[in-house]
Amino acid sequence: MKYPIYFVSLLAVLAGCTPSNVKTKARTGSSAGATSSRSSDPFLFALRSRFLDNGDQVRVYVSVEPERELTPEAFAQEFTVRTSLLPDYNSRQELLPARAVKLTEGENFLKKGQSFILWYDLPKPAADKQIYTGVAMTEITDTKGGTAVNDTPIRFQSGKVSDYFAFFDAAGKVPVLTNFARQGDTLQLKGLSRADTAFKSFHYGFDFDPALPPMATMRPQPKQLYVDSMARVATGKPFVVGKEGLHYFVRDTTETYGIGLVGVPDRYPRYTFPQQLNRPLVYMSTNQEINDVRNGNEPKRALDRYWLAMSNGNQQTAKRTISAFYRRVEQANKLFTGYKEGWKTDRGMVYIIMGPPNRVNRSKDREVWVYNKRNSQFSEINFTFNKRSNQFVEDHYELSRFVEFQPIWYPAVEAWRNGEIE
Repeated sequence: MKYPIYFVSLLAVLAGCTPSNVKTKARTGSSAGATSSRSSDPFLFALRSRFLDNGDQVRVYVSVEPERELTPEAFAQEFTVRTSLLPDYNSRQELLPARAVKLTEGENFLKKGQSFILWYDLPKPAADKQIYTGVAMTEITDTKGGTAVNDTPIRFQSGKVSDYFAFFDAAGKVPVLTNFARQGDTLQLKGLSRADTAFKSFHYGFDFDPALPPMATMRPQPKQLYVDSMARVATGKPFVVGKEGLHYFVRDTTETYGIGLVGVPDRYPRYTFPQQLNRPLVYMSTNQEINDVRNGNEPKRALDRYWLAMSNGNQQTAKRTISAFYRRVEQANKLFTGYKEGWKTDRGMVYIIMGPPNRVNRSKDREVWVYNKRNSQFSEINFTFNKRSNQFVEDHYELSRFVEFQPIWYPAVEAWRNGEIE
């Protein structure tokens, strides 16, 4: 009669996995933007950012999630924002001098859930200067301690439709800074300075594969996507995200790039159902273990048996490992969802297995995640993610894979399997 006790106990942990609160005190960043360096998780303070063309200006949006619950009034009092514009990541010459952004609720920031969305406008460089791109640096300081610097690559002249149109909430006030929206959400597709137009929306029900291991040097074969359904969406008019899966919006089918949006389940980026929870286990399991978990008649018990087997029947170890693993899955979904769920992406895979890097070196076309000493063989470990052109989303990155990752990756996976993750 012991098994039902284990079952109830472990599933309570699964249902209760929530993201850890973001701590701002240890976050610092290079004002030049070439290096984003934090002593803890370097992704979570300024979660997302993007820009939109606003005529003779560009508007930059940044999402901020403080570690503590704040009213809009308290946020405006306890946080300060400064911004500058650089020509490139490696440049220290400013196109526009740094300036303070006064926070006024409704005018340049709004609260959305636990996050605050703030925005500001930057004038475009004069046409005769022939400056076509830049990097907006947003320095966000918590007056109670801690500073983070967010970098937003900007194009001043572009043919990409996503530079001019974006998804907003149902009221058309707050932009959606993630690449996903929950099924049933009401959104608007709109621009700041462009006339209203009509978009065609294509839905793909394709189930994209998870990332290959860092040692897999063979590139996967391209997959053929088939349109399940099509609809028309008028800008500035509310529409409902009706289905899960990839939605793709274009003004004209001849356009090379459009705007992608992933329809996700209600509680996403959090997973609660066994059919969702068992899928990320592919990164740390054998084929037989995956088959046992997925093909059993009782998926909840199969998942419970899996974690208990990993922990040699130790409930406390299983609970601790479950909590850590699915917290990372949730954060990967939150941070890295592109045209597929975040846990399936290259960055999501590395984040889940290795955890947040000690620092991130970011440039226009790549991110290098740097991990300090993880075992006796390596004093520093680097994972390089190259930004790749993608018709659906702007922030698609692919990992540079090498067989030399084997002595790094296998011990990290084994630590998960032995319940040795901190």
